[in-house]
Amino acid sequence: MKHLTLTLGAICIFAVASGQRLEKIHTFANTITAATVAEADQARLDGVVARSTERGGGNILFSEDFSNGFDGINGNGSWATADNAGDSLWIWVAPGNTGFYNNGDATGIAHPGGEFSTNIGPLESGTPENGWMIFDCDYLNTPIADGYQDTDGSLTSPMIDFTNDGSVILSWDQYFRYCCYPYAPIYVDVTNDGGSTWTTFDGHGSFIEAANTASANPLPNTLDISCVAAYSDSVQFRFTYTQAPETGNAYSHYYWGIDDVVVSSNVNADDLAMVQLTNGDIWNVWEYRVTPLEQAIPAADGGVLAGVIYRNNGTDNQEAVEVLVEVLTEEGDLITSVAETIPMVYSFANGLICPANAQDTLYIATDWEPTTTGNYIIRATLTSGSSTDLTPEDNTMSKVIVFSDDVYGHDDEAALDGEVFPRESDIAGLFDPSGQGAFYHTVNEGSTAYGMTIDFGENCGLNIDGDIAELEFETRLYFYDGTVGITDSPFESAFWTYDTDWSNVGPYYLSFEDPISLDAGAVYFVGVIAEYESEGGLTVQAQLNSDTDNSTGEYNVTGDGDFVWFTSQTYTPAVRLILSERVAVDEIANLNGINLGQNVPNPANNFTTFNFDLSQSRSVTFEVRDLSGRIVTSIEKGTLGAGVHSITYDVSALSSGLYTYTLIADGISITKKMVVR
Repeated sequence: MKHLTLTLGAICIFAVASGQRLEKIHTFANTITAATVAEADQARLDGVVARSTERGGGNILFSEDFSNGFDGINGNGSWATADNAGDSLWIWVAPGNTGFYNNGDATGIAHPGGEFSTNIGPLESGTPENGWMIFDCDYLNTPIADGYQDTDGSLTSPMIDFTNDGSVILSWDQYFRYCCYPYAPIYVDVTNDGGSTWTTFDGHGSFIEAANTASANPLPNTLDISCVAAYSDSVQFRFTYTQAPETGNAYSHYYWGIDDVVVSSNVNADDLAMVQLTNGDIWNVWEYRVTPLEQAIPAADGGVLAGVIYRNNGTDNQEAVEVLVEVLTEEGDLITSVAETIPMVYSFANGLICPANAQDTLYIATDWEPTTTGNYIIRATLTSGSSTDLTPEDNTMSKVIVFSDDVYGHDDEAALDGEVFPRESDIAGLFDPSGQGAFYHTVNEGSTAYGMTIDFGENCGLNIDGDIAELEFETRLYFYDGTVGITDSPFESAFWTYDTDWSNVGPYYLSFEDPISLDAGAVYFVGVIAEYESEGGLTVQAQLNSDTDNSTGEYNVTGDGDFVWFTSQTYTPAVRLILSERVAVDEIANLNGINLGQNVPNPANNFTTFNFDLSQSRSVTFEVRDLSGRIVTSIEKGTLGAGVHSITYDVSALSSGLYTYTLIADGISITKKMVVR
């Protein structure tokens, strides 16, 4: 087996969730973990994004900002609580951030107040200063050393009369974190008969279900409850935290905050919307950002498959909805197009079931198979035959897909906005075992896996104090067996000792011990894993809030203390499978006498400079790409002689965010990332 010991160098740190395969490949409970300051900071950043996608309603029929606690405002009536812990789970967080139970007794602390949630901070709703509600099960179960219980409870609205309202839209601000299975224990129940019967709606909104992960703060949510509430005079709704039916008892921690509840009417009759566009069937397999040409779906088998996920946000059913799918070159030239017609797209209120599906999916085979590598665009457009759409701008969605010589990847290399860290061990000074990986499947015969690339985090290989430390790890390819799960599936591995020079260089290539033949129609899991406690932390760059196809796996600890691979995460790690023999990008550059430096300054907000070295005369092109992978600037430098060269570039016309820049010298490419502010 290969064991590399390398010299340590300089230290270089809204979506739609798919429910497929969870019961087949996720069978273990997570361990309760403390919230971190970094997690809270990320939740607030995600909250800004969530706010920008919030959907509004029409006339306000009911509102509640909890400024008067459980008694309610504006004479609407009081809110009722019930739980399995003596009415001590729902807490009103009064002005000044002090909690009160429904019986009026003060908790005397700020909430969430449990030992695992104290870093999260208060709900950042529209009006947190005048009070908000929280289901603080972490506080109930603190200290955990004294034991804990699974928690259930509901917060029920007063009775509301919607006799004259044919459209009833419920909106609210929330944030949450839960343990210990991926399925969210967060629901909204609605009754129109005084509580004799209740209809249950999912309450987690756009949050990609994953245990122990904080939602955006805030995470606005909107539900069309018309199928129960419209034209009814005795409507109540309740926010219900309960054990998810997929798992049974499993939920004891952490919190669910709620504020600014509004019920409004939908005044939009015609409002179709694209929710997500996928490159493939994400319900049964996975989709990829980058696909090797040898694993492209043949045209005879349908070619590239577009998944069009859509919904009707209006009050009227939409007849004869045309779905047009186009494939274009990166420059926007049309390659092929195909259209299908959906006879009827029902509104939420008129759906054939109640609650109606949050969205529907149509898969369309394009019959197109790429013949050359490069970036392509798939675009889908909805057109209703009924009337004029209120917001036509959300009827079209496009995404860039890449076909490569040898790379299989889920992550978008230009959108890596997070770093996945291991947990600190109970053993002082060490990190817990950890790992990151992703599923891959092979459509065609004849492929061979030679290795993988990992975009290591800038803190990889550092100890808890931030100093260089030894980190031994493995790269693994699992021959996935669905009857036993990832952890117990057979695998091939190679052993490594981390070099901090591998950080901040983009994807770093590590070969397997021997080439591995891949079978057509088979499923594999590819991961990087530190299987034992280590002084250095294994960290990987990741694309946050992106794992809508459940392709991600994380090596972590179960409730029983065992370490296993968990699926159902919210992020996508930068772990890719390589189907040809190669050497690392920086090794290629060094062998050919090419070096590309980090742009200065970085982040940049005006001018920035790119420096590079050539050991001999070469033809040079320089490219800058945005988050979607599209070229925003291409600079032909012609033939440059040996020596140090620089390009000064004005970023003032670019939007804030992440970009990549690529030096192409006689066909050899080196790519790095920069931030524009």
